[in-house]
Amino acid sequence: MPSWKGQSRGTLLGYKIFVFTLKHLGLSFAYFILLFVAFYFFLFSTASSKEVCFYFRKIQKYSWLKSIWSIYLSYYTFGKVLLDKFAILGGLKGKFTYNFDGEHHLRQMVADKTGGIIINAHVGNFETAAQLLERLNSKINILMFDAEHQNLKKYMSDILVNKDINIIAIQEDLSHIVPISNALINKELIAIAGDRFVKESKLVKVDFMGRKAAFPTGLFYLAARFNVPVTFAFTMKESKTHYHFYATPPERVKRFLNPEEQEKELIRIVERFVKELEIKLKQYPLQWFNYYPFWEKN
Repeated sequence: MPSWKGQSRGTLLGYKIFVFTLKHLGLSFAYFILLFVAFYFFLFSTASSKEVCFYFRKIQKYSWLKSIWSIYLSYYTFGKVLLDKFAILGGLKGKFTYNFDGEHHLRQMVADKTGGIIINAHVGNFETAAQLLERLNSKINILMFDAEHQNLKKYMSDILVNKDINIIAIQEDLSHIVPISNALINKELIAIAGDRFVKESKLVKVDFMGRKAAFPTGLFYLAARFNVPVTFAFTMKESKTHYHFYATPPERVKRFLNPEEQEKELIRIVERFVKELEIKLKQYPLQWFNYYPFWEKN
C-alpha cells in the first residue's frame, strides 16, 4: 500500500537559509534563487518527479508536455509556499493579503468553547493560516509529522510571532497522544493533516480524484471520542502575496459502540473530507505537495 515514510524534504540548515534570505534580501530575491533550486529538483529528484508526473498525467489528465512543465512548476510553487510560510511565521505577514471564507466557523467553535479539530492537507499553506488566525484568541496546536526533526520543531517555535501556536510532534512511541488529549480536554483547537499516515495507522480506502487512495481515520475517531467538532480548512496561494483561506461548517463525528457502525461513520466523514480536498485540487492543481506514491496504480 502506498505510504508516506514520515519524513519530508528539507533540513534545519536549509530552513535557516530561507529565513536569512527573507530577512536580508527580500521575498522577490528569494523567489529568484528558487527558480534554480526548483530546476535542480526537477532534474535530480527522479522518485518524487515520477509520482508528480503520475498525478498530472493520470489524475489531472494533462498531456505529456503539460505534465512535464507542471512538474517543474510544482517544485517552484512548493518552494514559494515554504518561503511564504517562514516569512509569515516570522512576522512578515503584513507583506501579504488574504481572503477568509469560513473564518466565522472557527470563531463559533471558540465562542462555544467546544474546542475542535481542524483537518487540513498537504495542499496550499495551512501553517500560515494558523498564524493569521491569532485574532481568534484561542490556542492552536499544530501536529507535525516530521517527528524526528526535533531541532526543526524548536527552531520553528523560536521564530513564531503568534505564541498561541503550539507544535506537537508525532512520535513513534505514541507519546503525542497525551498532549493531544490534554488539548481536547482543555477545549483547544488542533490542526492536523488528514492526507498522510505512518506505519500502524488505521486506514480506509476511498475514491479520490477518480482512483482509490488510503486515508487515516485516527483523527476522526479522536473527534468522536472527545465529542468535538471537525472542520476542513485549506489556505491556498493565489498570487505572489495573496492567500485564500477556506473553512467548512463544523460537524460532529458520531461515536458508536458497534464497531461496524463506527467504521461506517468514519468512512462517511473521511469521504466528506476527500470531497472538499478534490474541490481544492481542481481549483489549484499545482498545490498538491505529496511527493510519494499516493494513489493505487492497479
